[in-house]
Amino acid sequence: MNSIILEHINELFDSYDLFAGKYKEKIRSSIAKKIPDISEKEIKETEDYLRLLFEYCVKYADLLADKYKTPFLPKGEEAQKEISEYVSECKKQYPEIDMKHILDIFSIVCWLANR
Repeated sequence: MNSIILEHINELFDSYDLFAGKYKEKIRSSIAKKIPDISEKEIKETEDYLRLLFEYCVKYADLLADKYKTPFLPKGEEAQKEISEYVSECKKQYPEIDMKHILDIFSIVCWLANR
């Protein structure tokens, strides 16, 4: 992926947009504003990257939602340790992504699964 895109990846999306039906449009618009000379191929690569990030993080978020049954990130020492381990796994796979985005995805999944 384009190094300029990776440098700005965290500014190009909002974690909540990944759950929205029109996230591609929002992300495309954000990319076009931030990096006007980007090619269609690079936009597609960015969309694919974010989709894969989303799927990877949701896999771990589902584990938290199923185990703790809370509409928010679970509290407690054991839960915090588990969250930290899952965030670390996601950061290994997607090191450019801010921890805040990963935690937001985890939180949204817990809310959607247990509201």
